[in-house]
Amino acid sequence: MSKTYNITRQTAAKQLWVSTRTIDRYIKNGKLSYKKIANKVIVAQEEIDLLGKDFAALRQEPTTELVSNSKPARTLSTQHDTSLDAIDQKIDKFFLVFKEKDKMIEDKNKVIFMLQQRVGELETKIQHMIALPDYNKEKQAALIEKEKLEYKLTELKGWLKSEKLKNIVYLGLSLLFIFIAILFMTQS
Repeated sequence: MSKTYNITRQTAAKQLWVSTRTIDRYIKNGKLSYKKIANKVIVAQEEIDLLGKDFAALRQEPTTELVSNSKPARTLSTQHDTSLDAIDQKIDKFFLVFKEKDKMIEDKNKVIFMLQQRVGELETKIQHMIALPDYNKEKQAALIEKEKLEYKLTELKGWLKSEKLKNIVYLGLSLLFIFIAILFMTQS
């Protein structure tokens, strides 16, 4: 049987005395079929009427049926049993919806719990880390110390060169003096 999609979500919500979010949940859960036309969601009037009957059956009180009905007792009890069965089925459907909601809430709580654990772990890591301003100060102090040491190293290399040069000059002069002394000794 093909359905005629001719009613908007808003109109369906008004007819059922529910919110458009409820209609959206019914669509999402597959309780209502829909078509999308020009970015508008359209549902079937027949399905809305069936849901309306289901809601009406839930809202009726079984005792008022028995009092208002003037049929024989045997017919009353079978009608009463049938309407109670229908109500039980509807209540079961609603309990399933509530169970689904509870499951969704439980899943979300698990995610929240995991995120809270992760936040705790990150807070612990942050407590053991050096703060960025302190790190920058230490880095700057280390760079200044490195420059000082490089300057001292350059000074020491210069001093070492000059000492080597002095030693070479003294050695050269000593050798020259010795050579001259040997020449004087050999000539005398």
